[in-house]
Amino acid sequence: MARRLVLFLATLGVGALFFVLLISKLGWEEIAKELSSFSLSMALVVALLTAIFLLAGAFRWKQVLLSLGSPVSLSKLWGPYLAGFSLLFFVPVIPFASELFRAGVLQKQHRIPFSPSMASVVIDRILEITSNLSVIILGGLVFLAVGRPAFLSLKMAGIMVFVSLWFVFLFVLYARIFQRKSVLSLLWRNGSRAYEVEQEVFRFFRLRNAFFWRGLGASLLRSLAGYARAVAILFALGKGFAFLPGVAVLGFYYLGVLVPVPAALGSHDALQAVAFNTFGFGAGAGAAFALVIRSIEVVFALGGLWLLAQFGFSIAKTILLKHGS
Repeated sequence: MARRLVLFLATLGVGALFFVLLISKLGWEEIAKELSSFSLSMALVVALLTAIFLLAGAFRWKQVLLSLGSPVSLSKLWGPYLAGFSLLFFVPVIPFASELFRAGVLQKQHRIPFSPSMASVVIDRILEITSNLSVIILGGLVFLAVGRPAFLSLKMAGIMVFVSLWFVFLFVLYARIFQRKSVLSLLWRNGSRAYEVEQEVFRFFRLRNAFFWRGLGASLLRSLAGYARAVAILFALGKGFAFLPGVAVLGFYYLGVLVPVPAALGSHDALQAVAFNTFGFGAGAGAAFALVIRSIEVVFALGGLWLLAQFGFSIAKTILLKHGS
């Protein structure tokens, strides 16, 4: 636990330092100027789109559970999903914290056995990575084709290598799943339980499984809500209806949250500064965009922490102590 706490504080410190350096370079005045056109009514629109964005994720989880023969209503899944989001938002450095918590809620509150509970969150995470990486690649293509990159230097090369590694990982993962080759047994010490989870995952990822396509559809809905949110913020910041840049901006958002820093502090701001500057919107507007996203999402994440308390910290404590040692 102590080691995890040190790692959390270290990543938070690095993110905060990077954020302060970036803001000081861009200037608070420039960012404040960009935010001056952002109204309360647009903040409510962005909050609504964020709620839809998160609800689409909970709906996807519901479809996965239906496929596994464990139906749970969306109203009952929303709470643990939002609590899991808060863990991803505040402590992304703890591997699988959100997934283990959500699986624990399914087992404790809904009496769903270990295998379908764990399989549901594993499948949900695979679908999310698939969707996010697809948007990152599409956004990268828009960034290179429509934008005016002043540099395709070491920074861009680093981003491309990072994305390529994720793409290779996802390709290998899907290849092994569709070939029914073991993957999950490497992640759990209890081989028999891991095998059971893996079989559930194999049964879901079949082209003839309607719920597989429903899961992809829910992922598409989630990305469309994220895209609408990006375009709305661009419009609120006075950049007009920037439909194509919105794709790249959403891709950079997903790229930023891949970095295991609390609230994507520093990483998201820097990436959006690059994206906005490339499209001629100004780096300050990119930092302002990231601040808007973070400000709205922190409200939902704090709500998730409150729900975490309602579910009982016993589940979260088990995750942080047992899997954080």
